[in-house]
Amino acid sequence: MLTPLLLLALAGQQAEPAPAPVKEKKICRVQETTGSRLSSRRICKTQAEWDEIAADARNDVENAAGRLNTASGR
Repeated sequence: MLTPLLLLALAGQQAEPAPAPVKEKKICRVQETTGSRLSSRRICKTQAEWDEIAADARNDVENAAGRLNTASGR
């Protein structure tokens, strides 16, 4: 007897369905192949992915510059 009442009470308290996840806009860039004027690739990524790639490239350059300075004794 108590179980049907509990089920009815819980059915009335169901949460609203979660909204669909927002799909991030893709940004496409053309990457030219080194050594060729004709070959290129179109690469599409989200802004967050492009930002991460740029940050990784910056870190690589800074690390390389740091290694050059320590190797030359500066």
